[in-house]
Amino acid sequence: MKILVMRPSPTGEELVKNLNEIGIDSWHFSLFDFFPSMSSISLSNKINSLYHSNVILIFSKKSIYYTNLYLKKNNLKWPSDAKYYAIGKSTAMFLHKYVKKKLFFLKKKIVKIYSKFCIKMF
Repeated sequence: MKILVMRPSPTGEELVKNLNEIGIDSWHFSLFDFFPSMSSISLSNKINSLYHSNVILIFSKKSIYYTNLYLKKNNLKWPSDAKYYAIGKSTAMFLHKYVKKKLFFLKKKIVKIYSKFCIKMF
């Protein structure tokens, strides 16, 4: 069995390298990558809705990074009234550097679940 890692580069390749080093066959295929927008439709057109949100879902460190660049460049801060939810502890911890409030995240990691599954298989 091989694991397909669909995490964006370069973290996807790093995860595959780590999995292969511990004996879990895996390979990387990213469906998307993150880059700063050059489009006229950008975060600046959506910033008002960000500040009126009750809940903000964070899916990646890259989205935090680029949003924070925009906010900093425009002398803005992360909304303080919203509840923040992050997919994964490391994403939550990365966001916590910028948003100093309670964050919610999933506690189980795919690698741990997979490792337990492999142990049961053998």
